[in-house]
Amino acid sequence: MSDTQQLWNDYAACWSAEPAHRVVALGAVAVDEVAYRDPGTEVATLTELAAYMAGFAGAFPGHRFRIDEVREHHDRSLAHWSQLDEQGATASTGISTARHHTDGRLTDITGFFLPA
Repeated sequence: MSDTQQLWNDYAACWSAEPAHRVVALGAVAVDEVAYRDPGTEVATLTELAAYMAGFAGAFPGHRFRIDEVREHHDRSLAHWSQLDEQGATASTGISTARHHTDGRLTDITGFFLPA
C-alpha cells in the first residue's frame, strides 16, 4: 500500500473516529489550515473540519468511509470512496481530490458525491 493510500485510509477513519480523538487523528493527516469543501459545506481549518465530521457522524450513526482507489501525481491525489452503513452495505459513493502540503499531509480537499 502506498503512503498516499494509507494517508487517505487514515483520513477516512477520522469521519467515524471517537469525538475525543478526532482532532488529533485529523491533525496527523491534514494541516491546521486545511481547506475542505463538498456540495454541503466549505470550511477552512482543522477544527471546523472536525466539527463538520462530528455532524456527519451524528447524522449517519455507524457509517464509515472506505477508500476504494487512490491515484496521485506531483502534490495532488484523487480518492474514490464508498460510504458504508452499519451493516457494511454501500450507502453512497464519491470522489475526493486533495492537494498535499510539503510534509505530505492534506491541505486542500474537495469532495464530490456520485449519483446513486
